[in-house]
Amino acid sequence: MPEELEVERFTKVLIMNIYYYLFFKLSEALNKKGNNEWGPIAAITFLVCVNMGLIYIKAFPVSAIFNSGHKLFLIILGITLFLTNTVLFLDKKRYEKILNCYKRESLKSKRIGSFFVVLYIVITLTSIFFA
Repeated sequence: MPEELEVERFTKVLIMNIYYYLFFKLSEALNKKGNNEWGPIAAITFLVCVNMGLIYIKAFPVSAIFNSGHKLFLIILGITLFLTNTVLFLDKKRYEKILNCYKRESLKSKRIGSFFVVLYIVITLTSIFFA
């Protein structure tokens, strides 16, 4: 019964803060020394931009995407997302809060969370080739 409560609590926290959790997992993988937040910020920006770009490509005809107006829109979207992530994750209080919140995960929760993060990354990267 306690394991079920742990999984339920983990699921609730994960759904509520999935963006922070993704940042935390990327930070664990890309920021081993704890002094470089730029790697996880760039990675989360890239992953989200790829997803948003693919949705945009599906929403508009491929020939229209190569129009300079569409290119400009995608570039502005990427820059805006990067700046937003920079402001969001370079805030030391928020960064420490995210790390402290998720460092207390149980081993089972870590495995489940890592599985979903890896799945998200794999799906995102493979979708580039099938778009």
